[in-house]
Amino acid sequence: MLPQTRSDHSTEIESSLIDARVVFLTHYIPLYQVRVLESLAASIRDFHVLLSTPVEPNRDFEPDWSDLDVTVQKTWTLRRKWRHRTAGFDDPLYVHLPYDTASQLARLNPDVVMSLELGARSAGAALHCKRNPDTKLVLCTYMSERTELGRGILRSYLRRWLIGRADAITYNGPSCKRYLEQSGAPEENLFPLPYAADDRSIHRGPLRPQEPGTRNRLLVVGQLSQRKGVLPLMSQISNYASQRPDQPIELTFIGNGPLQSQIESQSTPDNLELKVLGNRTPSDLSLDMTQYGCLVAPTLADEWMLVVNEALHVGLPVVGSIHAQAVTTLIENGVNGFRYDPMIDGELASVLDQYFQVSADAMCQMRRAAQQSVANRTPQWAAAGGLAAVRHVMGMSATNNSVTNNRRDP
Repeated sequence: MLPQTRSDHSTEIESSLIDARVVFLTHYIPLYQVRVLESLAASIRDFHVLLSTPVEPNRDFEPDWSDLDVTVQKTWTLRRKWRHRTAGFDDPLYVHLPYDTASQLARLNPDVVMSLELGARSAGAALHCKRNPDTKLVLCTYMSERTELGRGILRSYLRRWLIGRADAITYNGPSCKRYLEQSGAPEENLFPLPYAADDRSIHRGPLRPQEPGTRNRLLVVGQLSQRKGVLPLMSQISNYASQRPDQPIELTFIGNGPLQSQIESQSTPDNLELKVLGNRTPSDLSLDMTQYGCLVAPTLADEWMLVVNEALHVGLPVVGSIHAQAVTTLIENGVNGFRYDPMIDGELASVLDQYFQVSADAMCQMRRAAQQSVANRTPQWAAAGGLAAVRHVMGMSATNNSVTNNRRDP
C-alpha cells in the first residue's frame, strides 16, 4: 500500500487568524515555496519574510514573491564546494551570512522567529531569541540522513547547539525527522513542514492514453551536475541499450548545468536517442511530462527532490534513486514507480526490465496510482504543520488561536 498520511498532516487550516507576529528567515524563495508561505501568511495575523538574497546565481528564474511581505537582508555570500565522500561528488553551493539579522528582528519585534536551516542565519535568530526570551524560535529544516553524511565536527556542534535552543523544529520528511531525533530533538517539538508542488503550474488535464508510443521515452529533470547523478545514468543507460539492441530508448534531459556539454557529446548506441532541452517554465514542464513514459531521478543525494511530486501529480511514474527522500517516502515499487540504487551496478537495468515489461493496462493503473499518491499534498497541507509549530510555541491549542500563556504584545 502507499504511505499513509499522518494525522498531523491535516489538510485543513484554521480559518481564524493566529494572533501573532511571525518572521520567516530563508535564503531565497523558490517558486514552489511561494504558495506554502502564502498559506502560512493567510493564517497568521502578521507575517514577514527576511531573505538572504533575491535568487542564487545558479538558479534560472525570476523571483515571484506575490503578496508576501518580503525584505532582502544585507548578506555576505560565499561560494563553496560540497564534497560528499560517500556519494563521490563535488557540488557547488552558496553559503549566506546575513549580517543585519539582529537589527531586522529588533525592528520587527516578532513573537515567533521561523528560521530555515541550521547555519549562520539560524544562529543569528537563536541569539535574538536568547536576548528576548518571550520570542520563540522555530527551526525549519530541510535535509535527509544521506545529505548530512560527513558534514564535519564544527557543523555538527552548531547543529546540536541550535537544536537545543529551539522551541520547535519542522522537518521535510521521515529521514529528516530521524536525523533530528538522533541529534537530540524531542519528539514533542517536531512538526512536519514538507514540500508541495506549486498548484499554479500543475497540469490538470485528464490522463492521456500513453501506450505504446511513450513507454520508451524517459525524462530526466534537474541540474546537470555531479550530485544529480547524470553521468552515471548516461553510462548505465548506454550499457543497457547496448545489451538490448531491439529496445528503442529516447532519453531527454530538461535543465542545464556544468555537465551539459559533456552529456551532449556522449556517444550512444544506435537504439538510444539523446536530447538536452535546457530549462522550461514550470507550466511548460508540467505539460511536457504528460508526453513521457516515466521520470528517471538518478540523484546521488537529495534532501527531497520536488520533481518527484510534480511527476506524480501528472500521472508520470518515477524510476527513482533511493538517495532522494521523495523517492523513499512516496514511491512504492510496482505501484507508482520503481526504486533503485544508482551506486550499485545492474540495479537500473533490472528496474528498466521491469518497467518495460509492465502491461499497458497495468501501466494505466500505475499512472492513476501516481496521481492518487500525491493528491492531498497541496501547499495548504504542507503549511499545516508549520502552523501547528507556531501554535505549539505560542501555547495555543489546535482549535483555539488565542494565547494560553503570557506573552508581550508585538
